[in-house]
Formats: sequence, C-alpha cells, structure tokens
Amino acid sequence: MAWGQIIRRKMVTLLCMIGLSIGSAAMVIALSVGQSVQTYSEKTLNDNYKMDEITISPNEGIRTGKGKGEPSSFERGALTIEKIQIIQRIPHVIAVSPMLTLDSLEMVLPDGRSSYVEVTGTDLKTLEGFGYKYAQGRGGEDGRVAVASYGATFGLIDPKLTQKLVDQLVADPYNDELMQQYMDMSSKQEQLVQQRVQFKNDNYTEPGKTKLSGSVTVTGELTKPINMDEMNAQSEKKVYLPLDTARALQDELGLQREGSSVQQLNSALVKVEDKRYVAQVEEQIKKLTLNTQSNLFQEEAMAAQLSMYQKAAIGIGGFIMLLASLSIIVAMIMSTHQRRRQIGVMKVLGANLWQIRIMFITEAGMLGLIGGLAGLGIAFGALDGVNSLLASQMTTQLDGPMTVVIQQSALPLGIVFAVLVGVLSGIYPAISASRTNALSVIKSM
Repeated sequence: MAWGQIIRRKMVTLLCMIGLSIGSAAMVIALSVGQSVQTYSEKTLNDNYKMDEITISPNEGIRTGKGKGEPSSFERGALTIEKIQIIQRIPHVIAVSPMLTLDSLEMVLPDGRSSYVEVTGTDLKTLEGFGYKYAQGRGGEDGRVAVASYGATFGLIDPKLTQKLVDQLVADPYNDELMQQYMDMSSKQEQLVQQRVQFKNDNYTEPGKTKLSGSVTVTGELTKPINMDEMNAQSEKKVYLPLDTARALQDELGLQREGSSVQQLNSALVKVEDKRYVAQVEEQIKKLTLNTQSNLFQEEAMAAQLSMYQKAAIGIGGFIMLLASLSIIVAMIMSTHQRRRQIGVMKVLGANLWQIRIMFITEAGMLGLIGGLAGLGIAFGALDGVNSLLASQMTTQLDGPMTVVIQQSALPLGIVFAVLVGVLSGIYPAISASRTNALSVIKSM
C-alpha cells in the first residue's frame, strides 16, 4: 500500500525527492571532498615539508661550567658527534646527518667565475638516505671533496663581465637585449664534477680584505629535487663538504666563532622510518638535552582546518535535509487527511495502531531511499564539474591539480542518512494517522 501511494502521487513524490536527493548528494560530496583534500594535502606536506624528518639543534640554554663566574668547560646542550652516534641507535631512526653550516661563501672556479653558495659540512654518505640522488659522480669520499646541489651548478659568471653588464643596464635600464644577456648568464648550467673550486670570505667590516681557502675537488652533483620547480631549484645553491673539510675551511677563512668547540655542530637531520614514530623519536632525542623540531604541527593544523571545512559542508547538507524533511512532513500530513477513509476502513477491518503507523513510516522511508539513490546519481554527475573547477584553479600546482574521488564509504552513508531523514519525518504523520477516529470517518462516508 505504501509503494502504491508513492507511485500514484507522482508530483508529491518528486517534490520530496528533490530535497532529499540534493541533501544526500551534498553529504556524499562533502565527505568525498574532505577525504580527497586530506589525502592530497598529506602528500603535499610529505613532499614539501618532509614529515618523517626531525631537525635537531643545540640547547644553548643548558650549560655546565667549572665554577661560579668561570667559563664553561662542557656544554650539556651542545650537539656533538657522540650524541649523533647515540641518536643513530634509537629505534625507528634510519639515517642521521650531522650539519656544520658555514656562512654564505663565494665559490670560485679556476677561470675566475664565481657564485655565492651555502656551504655545509656533513657526512656525505648520509645524503642518499635523505632522498638526494646523484646526477653525476658520487660523494662518499673523505678529504677535500665536495658535492654540489643542482642549483649550485647555475649562475657561475665572471664578476668583471657582470659588473660591466650591470653598469650598462644602469645607463640603459630599458634595454631588453642587455637584460636577456644577464638572464642567460645567470641561467647557464656548468658541469662542476672533477673541477677544483675555492671559497672566498669577504670581510665586510674591513673592505678589501678577503680570505681565500685552499682547493676543494667537486666529486658529485645532485639531481633537481622532484618536489621543486625549476626556478626555486636553481636558486637553492648548496655545497656539501665532509665535516673535517668544513672545519678546515673555518680555520682558513677565519669563520671559527670565539668560545665554540671544534667538535660542536650547528644542527642535524634525522630520518625516521615513518611519521608515526616522529613524536616518539623526538622524546628520546630531547633526553639528550637537545632541541628538536618537526613538521607534525603542519599536519595537525591542516587536519583542524579540513575538519572545519568538512563540518561546514556537512552542515549545509544537513540544512538541506532539514528542509527536505519538512516537505516530507507536510506531504505526509496532507496524505493523512486525504486517506482518512482508507484509514477508517482499515481500522474497521481490524488493523491496529502499529500497522497503520508502519504503513506511513514505510512510505516515508521509501521516499528517503529513492531520494538517496537519486542523490548518488547527482553526486557522480557533479563530480566532473568539481574536478574541472579544481583543475582550473590549481594549474600552478607542481604536483598537478587535486582530483576528488567519490569515497566508497560515503555511498552507504548518503543513502542511510536519506532513509533516516525520511523515517524520522514520517513518524509524526504516522502517529497522527493512527489517531484517526474510524467511526467519525464511516459516518461521513
């Protein structure tokens, strides 16, 4: 009987279905968009922020001295090779790279061309453990060797020629040809493998006084990072040296800080087996009186923001469902008044209150089921539009635009929610229908 009423009252059924289907589609799309955004954001975070890495720095606030007023002979918060060796034995740690960062130095080729690079002393054998790959050569040697990043192979130009071009541009700033020459020089790549380079430190407090280091042989060049565009990759100019070579450069160029120990490091990178263990490893490292920093807070902030967006989308879908439930209630109440004779006859023939109520609740549930199924069709149909919009708005993303995929878990939830709304909306009309006075209805026939 419930199904017969749905088929017979086509317009009422259609109006009820519209609200339910839109609400159900909104719920499915909201859940799918939320999950897709979370998956895409996690991938982007992992690519750009290295979620499975920890940066260690000395705890400069903890010191131990010989006595009151005397200089410190041992710093408990210092980052030393001994502590690095302890960290390497912590469970779930797969790689540790000690870092001794020098100032930004001018790297000079034998022919006089130069470029400013960031010089870092480390264990060259650990670079591959952090995802670095070699385009040429290798870097697992000791001695006065170096490994150049992808960006360090660009922008090696003659200072005299550069100054000449700059002077010409100052005199003629709108000369496109001069500007193009300067850009071409800066973007030209140089092969550094097997070249001997030197590093120059300019003394800005005493202009004209510079120090030049001994020669260092470049034995390897790194490939361009996968997660970085060409412009940023060329601007990231780094040169990695063995720790002993970096300390030797400190002495040669006068970069050793007063009061600092030769064995102390600026920082270190720790590669963890999985980001799930990052917090656990951080706690172990802090016991060595060291400071740690990871990017887990980025993930937490992202999760909080996504949760807010998803709740807002679900709230919109819920509001649409509320409007749909009101339409069902109105339609079912009207149906109750129109079918008073049918209800009266059913009561006279022996139908009890529960049987009458279940008929109306079943009818409302069927409306919800039909609306939910229609909502799934709307969700799949709207998916192409959502992905097209995202593609047009995210054309500059290095990893490509995000693609929304309907989550399998969202499909039954959308249908169940629509059926639940239909059933709840049909309870009041069902109770009202069961209270119909059969005697009054029969007398009026």
